[in-house]
Amino acid sequence: MIFDALKLIRDSLESYILQVEAPPDRPSSIVVLGNIGLAQELGGTNTNLNNQVVVTLVNVQEETSLKNLPHYRQENGKTVYRNPPVSLNLFILFSVLHSEAYDTALKRLSRVVEFFQWQKEFSFTTTPGAGNLSRDVRIYPDLYSLTFEQLNHLWGALGGKQVPFVLYKARVVALEAEKRQAEGVPIAEIHINES
Repeated sequence: MIFDALKLIRDSLESYILQVEAPPDRPSSIVVLGNIGLAQELGGTNTNLNNQVVVTLVNVQEETSLKNLPHYRQENGKTVYRNPPVSLNLFILFSVLHSEAYDTALKRLSRVVEFFQWQKEFSFTTTPGAGNLSRDVRIYPDLYSLTFEQLNHLWGALGGKQVPFVLYKARVVALEAEKRQAEGVPIAEIHINES
C-alpha cells in the first residue's frame, strides 16, 4: 500500500512535469523513487539520481485520531469482525538534483509545488493512469514546513548535503489486512427466561 501511494504520486508528478515543460527530447524519467541519502555516495554525485526529482519516504507516522474505528462491520447480513485499519501519515521528501544548473533545480522544485497546489487528492478514481495500482489508495498531501533545527537533523540523518527540496505530509493511507477474525449472524432479538 505504501509503495502504491508513492508510485501514484510519482507517476502523476512526472506526467504533470512532462505536460507543462514539454521537453523536446523526452528523458527516460524525470521523477524517481529513491533514497536521496545515496546521492552523495562515493564522494560525488550519484549519476543515477542527477537531473531528476527524487521522491524519498523519510518518515511513517500512525494517525492516532482515526484509531478508534469499530472492529466489526455488517456484510451481506452478517457481522464480520476485523481489526480496524491502520491510518498512516507519510512524510515524503521531494529533492531536486541538478549538479550543473542550480536555477534549473529551483525551477523543477517550483513545478513540484505547483503540482501539489493543483492536485489536492490522489486516488485510483481521480488520477489517470493508475490502472495497475491498488484501488483503495487515497492520499491527501499537505506542505510540511520544518524549523532550521529539524532541517539540520533531517539532512544529517540522510547523510548528504542539502539540495533544493520540499517536504509533504501525505495523509491518510489506510492499511487493512484481508483477514477476518470471526463472523456471525447479528443479534436481532433477546429472550429472557423468567422461570
